[in-house]
Amino acid sequence: MAITSYAGAISDTVWTTDKAQITSGSNALTFQVKLAGKPTSDDTNFLYNDGTVTSSVPRVIPANSKIDIYTGVGNKVTIAGANGTFTEVGTASSANAGVYD
Repeated sequence: MAITSYAGAISDTVWTTDKAQITSGSNALTFQVKLAGKPTSDDTNFLYNDGTVTSSVPRVIPANSKIDIYTGVGNKVTIAGANGTFTEVGTASSANAGVYD
């Protein structure tokens, strides 16, 4: 499986693995994941929220940092900010394993 990496801001990019590695440069970044994949398949719901799935609360990545996050296969990832690199990691099936459709 090829590793896909993105540089710079991305918007509503459908993720093909269950995790992402985010590396920030000299600027802080924010990211959010819309639950477009199974089991919800509803991109008005957000993975990172305030307890209400339709309330987006983007996560902040400080400058000069590297973290791994859960995204979920088929979900849409948005990352705002410059000097970032985003790499798909994990497998394309483990996040959906056992999910009833």
